[in-house]
Amino acid sequence: MLTLARRGATLVELLVAMGLAAVLLGAASSTLLHQRRDADSHASASRAESQARGALGALQAVLAGLSPQAGDLAPGEARDTALQLRTVVASAEACDSAVGRVTLAADDTSDARTSGVAAAPKIGDTLWWRPPDAPDWLARRVTDVSTSAGICFVGGNVPQALLHLALALPDSVPRGTPLRVTRPARFSFYHAGDGSWQLGVAEWSDVFHAFAPPQPVAGPFALAAPAGARTGFRYFDAAGGALPVGAQGADVTRIARVRIALVTIDRSGGSPDPVVRLDSVDVALRHAP
Repeated sequence: MLTLARRGATLVELLVAMGLAAVLLGAASSTLLHQRRDADSHASASRAESQARGALGALQAVLAGLSPQAGDLAPGEARDTALQLRTVVASAEACDSAVGRVTLAADDTSDARTSGVAAAPKIGDTLWWRPPDAPDWLARRVTDVSTSAGICFVGGNVPQALLHLALALPDSVPRGTPLRVTRPARFSFYHAGDGSWQLGVAEWSDVFHAFAPPQPVAGPFALAAPAGARTGFRYFDAAGGALPVGAQGADVTRIARVRIALVTIDRSGGSPDPVVRLDSVDVALRHAP
């Protein structure tokens, strides 16, 4: 009977096998590191793009309905990195005739859809209304806000939630009169505590008679790119000419178009030269109050 002898691996063979394993593991690790870097780079670019889209979309929605002729832009507050304006928190028709008080639908469910409330009105807001055959809107400070259930006579006979706004003076507001409720707000690019630049919005506080600290909307952004592009607001007149921004800001009576520019810098790719991204949108303002 023949007996087959089992031969073990020699030291040389073990060393060769270990060397090959090390080479394979090194190649695999290198591939994984490259994949991880690529994934991080794509994720960072996606985050930057998402932040830019969100910021531009929010500002575009706010600015599109504004009219400089109606006073929606605050004089002296159209600056490179900040813009103070009146945001419309509610738009409706007066549900009933009243003196020193107006009623509007809090959530219009009628087919006519004459009411839209983006944010709950509060004391210190401004109520605007246009009397019949009047060329201009009248304004009064809101001194009290209450709610009830009832019928809005310009929106059908279905009971619904109503808002009651008391005015600073006993003006008469007829039923069906167009209404707007506005609130001062300031959009700004500000230096956050962590050193980054953020887009924030600050609302006016009627209690403190000042703007509250800005709340972040989107970011971070770079204030300026190496090539010279800058984050901020630019203003143009009806002819397309750029308006200068001096110590008192741009002339709000001449602003017909606002450009919002955003600079983001991506340093996650590992390259010594960071990727600079510039996004912008132009918003044309309304020409009539």
